[in-house]
Amino acid sequence: MNHYSGLRNALIAFFLLLSALYALPNIFGSDLAVQVSSAGDAAIEQSDLTKITATLKQKNIQYKSAALSNRRILVRFGDNASQLSAKDLLKTELGRNYVVALNLAPSVPQWLDSLGGRAMSLGLDLRGGVHFLLEVDMQAVLAMSIDKYYNELRTLLREGRLYKSIKKEGDSIAIRFKTLELKDKA
Repeated sequence: MNHYSGLRNALIAFFLLLSALYALPNIFGSDLAVQVSSAGDAAIEQSDLTKITATLKQKNIQYKSAALSNRRILVRFGDNASQLSAKDLLKTELGRNYVVALNLAPSVPQWLDSLGGRAMSLGLDLRGGVHFLLEVDMQAVLAMSIDKYYNELRTLLREGRLYKSIKKEGDSIAIRFKTLELKDKA
């Protein structure tokens, strides 16, 4: 049997429906987008939006929508290739006066957005993280390390007057000592 009063059941049902309504924006996901904003204090205008859409149409880059709001232009795309090619194209066409950036725009319907339903912003850990590729010139690092060790060894051995000669030979350091005792002391 149900031990709760009708009012309590109605409140539980109301809050469950309200919670489901405000969790709904997360189901809609995000659109791939390119965001264009001004690099300085200049305002973005309707003419900028017209120029951007004309440029994309001229190069046959398909986009879902383009809108001007909050001093920025947001162009939505259906696939990653279109988004990346549009970013490169707009960056070269618009020049340094504009900032062109890749973005993800929530695809929440207007009626839900007007009710205040916003998709939860996922951090990098929930979105898959950031992939960072670092290339290291190992030959340069090795040469710098050998130079560093060569200089340190030469200074230390000179202070103790322990060596006869010290040379860099390729990726190694050769040290000649005056006697075996000095070699053992070093």
